[in-house]
Amino acid sequence: MMLAELGAVLASVPRGSGAADYRDAILERNVLGKTTESTRRESLRRLRELYALDEATPIFGLLRKLQTIGAASLPLLALQVAWARDPLLRATTPPVIEASEGERVETASLAQAFEAVFPNQYSELSRNQTARHAASSWTQSGHLAGRARKTRQQIKPTAVAVTMALFLGNIAGHHGAAVFSNPWCRLLDLNPDRAKAMGIEAHRAGLLNLRAVGEVVELSFPLLAEFQEPQP
Repeated sequence: MMLAELGAVLASVPRGSGAADYRDAILERNVLGKTTESTRRESLRRLRELYALDEATPIFGLLRKLQTIGAASLPLLALQVAWARDPLLRATTPPVIEASEGERVETASLAQAFEAVFPNQYSELSRNQTARHAASSWTQSGHLAGRARKTRQQIKPTAVAVTMALFLGNIAGHHGAAVFSNPWCRLLDLNPDRAKAMGIEAHRAGLLNLRAVGEVVELSFPLLAEFQEPQP
C-alpha cells in the first residue's frame, strides 16, 4: 500500500497541484529519499498504479479532499483507493475480512486466496511475494498487527473514512439500504447497522446528507459533488 510514501508525497505537494507536480516531487525533489533514479521511478510507477497521483482522476481527488479534512484517516482512505484499483490486493481480501479479532492470518492463506482468483497465472514465487506485500498492506491499514505473526485487529473507522466508503458504494451502484452493506463498508469492518450509524455521524459532521427511515434511504454528497463521475 506504500502508506509512508503516499503520506510523504501528500505532505510535500499541496492540494490543487497537477500530475506533473507529483511526478516532480518524486523524481526531481526526491521527497521519498530514494538513493537512485531507478528506485525513484519505480516508486512513482507503483504509486500511480495504486492512487493515480493525478487530481483530475476523481478517486485520487476524492482521497486528497477527504485527507485534507481528516489527516488521521489516511490509512483507511488509502486502503479503499488501493483496494478499488489493485486487483491483486483485492484478491487477498477474504482471509483478512473473514478472520475473527485476534485470529492469526497466515501469509499462506493470502497466497491461496490469490491463487483462487488467478488460477495458474502466477508462479509460486510470485504468489508468495504478492501475499507478503498484501500482508504488509493489511498491516498498514490496521487490519493486521504483528511482524512475523500477523493477527486480525478490529477496525475503528472515522466518519471521514466512512464517508468515502458510502460515496464509493453509491457511485458503484449500491443504492437505498444496500449502500450500508457495500464492499467498502465491509472493508471497514462495518455491518449494515453500524455503517448506518456511522453515516448518521458523518451527516452530523457535515460530510454528507443522510436521511434513513427503514428501507428508505436518501443519501447525497454536496461536499463531494465534483467527484460524482464514474470511478476508474
